[in-house]
Amino acid sequence: MRVTSRLGLVLLAGAALVSLGVVADTLPAYPIPTSFFLGNAPATPAVAPAAKSPASAAPAATIEKPQAVNGTLYAVVAPTYNGTGGTTSYLRLFNGGAAAATFSITVVGSPSAFTYGVATFSVPSGASPQYSLQEILTAANAAALNDTSFSLYIQSAEPSAGYQHVTFNTTNLFFENSSSCAYALNHTIKSLVDSQVLMNVHTTLFPTYPAQVEIHNTWNASVNYKVTVREAKTGVVKGQVPVTITANTTYIKPMSFFQDAVGWTPGSGEFHANLVVTNAAGGAPAVMLGQSIVNQTVSNALVNMSAACAVNAPVAASTGGGGFGGGGISY
Repeated sequence: MRVTSRLGLVLLAGAALVSLGVVADTLPAYPIPTSFFLGNAPATPAVAPAAKSPASAAPAATIEKPQAVNGTLYAVVAPTYNGTGGTTSYLRLFNGGAAAATFSITVVGSPSAFTYGVATFSVPSGASPQYSLQEILTAANAAALNDTSFSLYIQSAEPSAGYQHVTFNTTNLFFENSSSCAYALNHTIKSLVDSQVLMNVHTTLFPTYPAQVEIHNTWNASVNYKVTVREAKTGVVKGQVPVTITANTTYIKPMSFFQDAVGWTPGSGEFHANLVVTNAAGGAPAVMLGQSIVNQTVSNALVNMSAACAVNAPVAASTGGGGFGGGGISY
């Protein structure tokens, strides 16, 4: 597998093609440093060894050991949970591009740094399917854990690729967003196109964990925004909702409002939605986006689910375009 530097994605700004929101999806070639190859020849000893008898002259075979994974070339999720104490990790993989995107997830043990396997997932355009840690381990053909925990090392050639790491505890019924980001998803999205996104908002199929959407207009005047609603697992567009937000105001609506506005009654398995916000007049939306769930099983606790991470670093400058995602989804 070719190793692609996340920092190399900065070069995409010069290669981006903007046409009605179209951004080219090309990655520069990146050489693999010699230090990344497995095994190293033993150094020449400073002092020559003493002469040995013929019976003991043959040296022992050199044992090659694999080097640890260079995490600077990946987005990393650690630690993860596979049911211990009732807590399970779920990984949501987001693709903002115009075509299906491939995600490669290397499963690494901690503290051994042993690579247990590599899972590959193809994610549709505009989608963000969710996978449990066990589903990822199965896809990677990972052996039983012989470590403290698994870590997940993520790569994707799609410039707008993102992810969320969330956890759910079956004992106390508590949801939590455990995402820890090197790069925020919306920083990378903004560097590609004039849109912002909320991923995997709970639909009304989670009646005891209803979601609310929070859009804060940072501009000093009223602005008309357009919210595109997509089913998260498939990326299928369900409709668009126009909203007007006055200056420096936070617009808060339940997810049910957006579903009703586009005439969408979620069917079986449609548990999440992706919401894309654009400025109806063009240009980058001057917004801060958030989402929360009300955990009715834990005294109506309000849980912030806003954080989402980018797999790749932002490019050098915004290419504009009013669309969304590398490759040209238009809204």
